[in-house]
Amino acid sequence: MYFNSLTFIYFFLAVIAINAALPARFRNRWILGASFLFFASWSPLCIVLLLLTAAVDYAVALKMASLPSKEARKPWLVGSISFAVGSLLFFKYTQMALNTAGCVAALAGSSWVPPLLSIVLPLGISFYTFETISYGIDVYRGELEPRRSFFEYLSFLMFFPKLIAGPIVRASEFLPQFSDPRLCSSEAAQKALHLLAIGFGKKVLLADNFAPFIERVFAAPLEHNRWVCLVAVFGYSMQVYLDFSAYTDIAHGCAKLLGYDLPQNFNKPYLAVSISDFWRRWHMSLSRWFRDYFYIPIGGNQGSLLRTYRNLFLTMLLGGLWHGANWTFVAWGALNGTFLLLERLWYDARGEHIPRESAMGTSERRVRIVIVFGLITFTRIFFRSPSFSVATDMLYSIFRASQRGAEKEFALIGIPVASFAYIYASKYRVRWLAASFEGLAIPGYALYLTLLLALGATRAEFIYFQF
Repeated sequence: MYFNSLTFIYFFLAVIAINAALPARFRNRWILGASFLFFASWSPLCIVLLLLTAAVDYAVALKMASLPSKEARKPWLVGSISFAVGSLLFFKYTQMALNTAGCVAALAGSSWVPPLLSIVLPLGISFYTFETISYGIDVYRGELEPRRSFFEYLSFLMFFPKLIAGPIVRASEFLPQFSDPRLCSSEAAQKALHLLAIGFGKKVLLADNFAPFIERVFAAPLEHNRWVCLVAVFGYSMQVYLDFSAYTDIAHGCAKLLGYDLPQNFNKPYLAVSISDFWRRWHMSLSRWFRDYFYIPIGGNQGSLLRTYRNLFLTMLLGGLWHGANWTFVAWGALNGTFLLLERLWYDARGEHIPRESAMGTSERRVRIVIVFGLITFTRIFFRSPSFSVATDMLYSIFRASQRGAEKEFALIGIPVASFAYIYASKYRVRWLAASFEGLAIPGYALYLTLLLALGATRAEFIYFQF
């Protein structure tokens, strides 16, 4: 049940209507039931894995809370994390491990061919696994009291607007919202509708229209000249942002209409003035998770500079692997880690801190934005390519001396123009979200939303569903 499908629209309208009509004490139960229906529409069997993961995490958290010290809690935490990570490794990375073993065997002269397993990746497993891990760690640290109600914990974990592709929410941020039945205020409803309008606009009008051209070029980079390949790479960098942030906006809008608030996940990432600034703005819930549950626990920036650099690189490497079971994602993470390290090395060697945007003039800020966007876009070649051969073909097509003849493609103008138009319009986002409906704006806005929903009723999958 895709967000951009008529099935979901009918489903969500029914959820809102029934939620508003129910007595207060039944609303949270109804939303949990709706979450089960939503997840079951994808794969009923995957619910069993999610329930098992939730039950283990819930029971271990209660057990840890009853123990007097971290030393006594640690074996339980290790067991809980091992179960969650083990499930993720099995379903997401088993085939990758077999294929890698096959490549190693071939290099060693063996004729062994790895089997092709039919393991179905449960939707949302990368996201809810991280949520269960953070819950267990917070209880272990004594920063969070575990929920005594399994119903409330399950409601937090299965909340359907964020279940498939985030944002990755922390129990300490979201669980308290399930303590009392909630309804949406008129002010929140207007903001929610704005978020839905922005989200569907980015997905339907931009991301989905960029996709066919980008898919065709990445399918055969050598058949296209430099400029077509450059626009495809630039277009994909925009597409992945527009598509993922569109999902986040729609998830936020749906949550608000039910009376709940999700954490911010994007903050104009392509206006970042440094690589570290970019990662503070992009997929913010994931960046915070890696910072608090991986980077800092392995040492963070405490200790020598060499250890800090190592910790940064390992964090980005793991972030790349989290995104997909393919070595191209690891390469993408390694590239981002390298850029972060070079940035830190440059300023550490000069005895300076990485400058913030507020300390820059307009010209410097614009130059930095272009450089950072260019570097991030370069890494997207590996993020998008299904194999290293496709990535190297794309790089060869961009940098080769001889070029194929001119190609007349509307996308060569349309994608850059649409992208810069969006970037310009995005500065009005805060004003749009704060606007209220009045006068002739009401039917006009209603028509806009109706057209977007009608146009968006497709099966164009959101990019981050595959992760």
